[in-house]
Amino acid sequence: MNTQLTDLMNRATENLEPVTADLLERSVAQGLRQRRRRTALLTASGAGAVLATAGLIGGGIQLLGSPADAGVAGTAAPLTKPSVKSSTKTAPGSVIPKETLATLRSLLAARGLKLSKPETWGGGDFAGAAYVVDDGKGAARVDVMVSGGGEGNPCVPVRSGCTTLSDGSVLYTPPVSPEYTDGRQAQYGIVSRYVTLFRTDGRNINLTSYNAPAEKGQPHTRKNPILSAAALSDLAKSKSWKLPPVNTIKPSAKSSAKSSLKVKTK
Repeated sequence: MNTQLTDLMNRATENLEPVTADLLERSVAQGLRQRRRRTALLTASGAGAVLATAGLIGGGIQLLGSPADAGVAGTAAPLTKPSVKSSTKTAPGSVIPKETLATLRSLLAARGLKLSKPETWGGGDFAGAAYVVDDGKGAARVDVMVSGGGEGNPCVPVRSGCTTLSDGSVLYTPPVSPEYTDGRQAQYGIVSRYVTLFRTDGRNINLTSYNAPAEKGQPHTRKNPILSAAALSDLAKSKSWKLPPVNTIKPSAKSSAKSSLKVKTK
């Protein structure tokens, strides 16, 4: 019985992808954008995997322990799925994703870019928005996330790519980086560049430009991301963005040490 239970557990978890050091290292190159959105997705996926494993084990115990149940092999007891809800509260001063999308649209349209496939997420203390944009040389994704804070400052400690602005805020502009670290990079060829404008009160604006219509799973349409670092920096500095109220939750010492890390799903 122990052998059979072990086999059930192995089969239930064999396709789960562990969070490796490689993912954490790549997150330095990817920045703060969509940090909370991805964290929620990863949490939901992890909880679902645990519940699925528990269901398989429970079903196996019932099957192995009661011959009368042999006719329902593989049927686990009903499980309650975890509920992961995005923040939709609209407290006074909260940022609304549609407002973020409208700002992104106006700033990109002013550059003469054709826009399609609008996308929004978040709400409350953070909001994200994206468009597929085209300058006639290949459509590519551009996205933004505005946050009320709570993340570690990517320029503490100061690193290459950090610039302190006259108002005390810092602008972080790391180099272009690939989206994959395995054979899929050769297949899709997607690269991105991003900038983070981190204000003195902790609120931040994060913009990312790709060389493909999506951040994953679609072939690239151009050699380089559609917007340069200078263009992204100009967008981040715009006074048009509506930011959420300052988040009073301070990053822990551990999160500050990994200030610009975020785990990306592969």
